[in-house]
Amino acid sequence: MLTIDVDTGGTMTDGLISGDALSAGFSGVFSVKVETTPHDVTLAFGEVLETARRRVGAATLRELLDEVALIRWSSTITSNVLAQKSGPKLGLLVSAGHEDDLYTGPEEAATVVGPLIARENITGIAPDASDDDIRSAVKGLFDQGIRRINISLRGAFEDGSAEQKIVALIDAQYPDHYLGSIPALPASEILLRPDDATRTFVSLINAYVHPSLATTLYRAEETLKQEHSWRGNVLVGHINGGVARIGKTTAFDTIESGPLFGTHACAAEAARLGDAHVLAIDVGGTTAKVSAVEDGRVVDRDEGHLFGIPVRTNLPLLRSIALGGGSVARTDGTTVTLGPDSMGAAPGPACYGLGGRNATTTDAFVVLGYLSPTAFLEGRRTLDVDAARTAIDRAVGTPLGLSTEDAARRIVDTAVDTAADLARATAAETGWTAADAAVYALGGNGPLVATGVAERLGASTVRLFGFGNVLSAYGSAISDVVHVYESAVGGLDEARDAAAKLADGARRDLRGEGFDPDAARLAWEVRDADGTRHHAEGDVDAALVGPPQLIRLTARVTLPGLRRQAPPRSGAVSAGERGGLPVHDWSAIAGQRLDGPLLVDGGAFTWLVGPGWSLQVDEHGDAVATRTGGEA
Repeated sequence: MLTIDVDTGGTMTDGLISGDALSAGFSGVFSVKVETTPHDVTLAFGEVLETARRRVGAATLRELLDEVALIRWSSTITSNVLAQKSGPKLGLLVSAGHEDDLYTGPEEAATVVGPLIARENITGIAPDASDDDIRSAVKGLFDQGIRRINISLRGAFEDGSAEQKIVALIDAQYPDHYLGSIPALPASEILLRPDDATRTFVSLINAYVHPSLATTLYRAEETLKQEHSWRGNVLVGHINGGVARIGKTTAFDTIESGPLFGTHACAAEAARLGDAHVLAIDVGGTTAKVSAVEDGRVVDRDEGHLFGIPVRTNLPLLRSIALGGGSVARTDGTTVTLGPDSMGAAPGPACYGLGGRNATTTDAFVVLGYLSPTAFLEGRRTLDVDAARTAIDRAVGTPLGLSTEDAARRIVDTAVDTAADLARATAAETGWTAADAAVYALGGNGPLVATGVAERLGASTVRLFGFGNVLSAYGSAISDVVHVYESAVGGLDEARDAAAKLADGARRDLRGEGFDPDAARLAWEVRDADGTRHHAEGDVDAALVGPPQLIRLTARVTLPGLRRQAPPRSGAVSAGERGGLPVHDWSAIAGQRLDGPLLVDGGAFTWLVGPGWSLQVDEHGDAVATRTGGEA
């Protein structure tokens, strides 16, 4: 049977198909890359499946799906809604007196009041409020046209009964046939943390991004089931690196899940290769992201920010900037800047030939020969080099008095400098020295800047992957069903009671998804008051060492995963020379040592190895670049 893993990014949607399709005589693995359709990402999702059908050799999509055991889908859907502030109109009930501060200071409250919710749609509920008072407050919000209502009362972590009472009153007053799609959401069910402000912020984020995610996921799954009679279920990527059924997924679970699958893939490789500190640099079409891996584990933090909103809950360390292949290049007459605006997939960079006139990072890559004009999207589109040159001359070359090539180099240098600054700041946040980390390159453009970034960091090791241009889909392909539960506690007895409740909840959720709870592996993490972490498998008692403050359970059920192997070459490869650099066919250099500067062309991807670097490729198509001296 086949497994299909799809990752929807801001510019490109990636697919990874692996396994056997006996009826079509197919066995193997291959990747697919199509342009994202922002107005309806299910179209790009469908295009991945249709491309897979053709590559496998199935006559119809239904014939393909008959051979598909599993579809996993990660995306930036929720991240984009949060970044673009395009969610629905929200209402919020809080404890009276906290309508303006939301249980925190005015500066933090301002990150959501205005951007996510209007101040007039926040109503206070007094501790002694009658049922009629509550109904009146709710009606006032509904009359203002809110589409989702959140309830976040002070102290609800310890006792959520007041929030549940309000939900019950709303359900009784406004039954489904009247209320329709305006759900009432108690914050105490979204996050089990005692911090009232964080619980409020997380519940608002979840409500804000949920409609877009739910509409997209359910539409995709229903299309497969109703139009093509597929009997499986689409599993949704979570921020924890696992997947779950749609019905067991909150929108907050999925924020940045796509990029983080790439980080989890890096963690798996770092554990295998023995790299203690890793900076994973993911440069796509719209954004650049840097995350960190330490001793084979994704580095996380107990507090952080999601698009400027502070949340004091466990999140992987992932930093992002508006830098990608589509970033618009311009100059003020002295310096070159990139973004924050991006040309996206349509009309795209000037070299796409779809009407875009702005110079972008991708145009610079094409002018310098780093990208083959005939291999883009596996040869499905020929890039217009002349259009790229014209755009770069207009935006940068002529204003600065530079040749087209020198202007393109300034653009690429700016991209490398910007990515290096982000990587350096991320390393500092972990307490590392950036020079001591290995740089892992992922995304369509990460391998084009990796040795340059490492040079600026003083790092000496860069790792490149045969699946690097679809590494988030690869991370999905090695993922399992994962649910994470946590609760703040105080004292050993409370910790043991909380652990029992968390384990019961995990078994209930897994059973509801159709998985055998007895097959789940339970991993515990207990954090003491001083921040010390203790880990245990199976039984929580081994992790109860000091005075516990937080207990976290990860329940995991193993799914069929991708066997480690080299991906097949796809698309046309133009070995020889490009832009004055030797170009090597990726499929022909396994076991070889090559000295930069050079390009490696894999058809669907390109690696740039700068001067002063030596490249060694293994039998799986992955490579390590080692700094030998010189300038990158």
